[in-house]
Amino acid sequence: MRDGDTFTAEEGGAVLGSARVAPGGGVVLELGEAREGVALALLRAVASARADAGEAEERSSSHGSVHLQTDDQSAVVQLVSRLVPRVFRSAGTVVSAPRNGWIAVYDEVIDRDPHQLARLGRELSNASGLVAFTMGVEEGKVVHYIAFERGRTLDEYLSVPEFRGPLPPGDAIALRSNPTVVARLTGAQPGGIRSVARTAASPDELPPADLLLRELSLAIGLEGTHLRFDEARYVPGAVVVEHE
Repeated sequence: MRDGDTFTAEEGGAVLGSARVAPGGGVVLELGEAREGVALALLRAVASARADAGEAEERSSSHGSVHLQTDDQSAVVQLVSRLVPRVFRSAGTVVSAPRNGWIAVYDEVIDRDPHQLARLGRELSNASGLVAFTMGVEEGKVVHYIAFERGRTLDEYLSVPEFRGPLPPGDAIALRSNPTVVARLTGAQPGGIRSVARTAASPDELPPADLLLRELSLAIGLEGTHLRFDEARYVPGAVVVEHE
């Protein structure tokens, strides 16, 4: 992948949009009209080419988002504007439009650093008083969520509890999801969560992490957990908050 490399999306001989690799690794999109599917397809084409070239393995292996239980996008935008710079240095954050009673927050920093994802989720929940879920894939191998209420951890799930090393039995059990708690927070069906939130001793014993994330998000009622920051900013209704 080199500066200036360009991808185009066409339909019936007509160019619908293009994506050009910019200096520093960024991507410049040009779209004939606001079409989410075209933008996502172009971004994924760039990501796939980078992976083939061996340039994006580390960046694409982890990704995550924070989901706040509210329909008030403007309030979340204000909260993100004030809070994110206090948590970590970021050039920008994306705040989604309300979806199914939740608003998602995306940031390039939390895409590549699961520790910062958990930190931001806790801070947003504490500052807003809202229920928050951090949802993500770590190192392309495991799915991890944390449920917060007013900044307190109420439930946590890691698809491979001992992924980072042996744990005391009680700690490993605590990472196996509590469907009853999740149901109380979200209104989801405990049975549906229980059937999806499986754990194992190895990632090889579970479905691919991205697929498991989608299944779990669907069971909980969260949308957009599969998106990365570079994709989320082009979804209709999203607000990009730029930080100085």
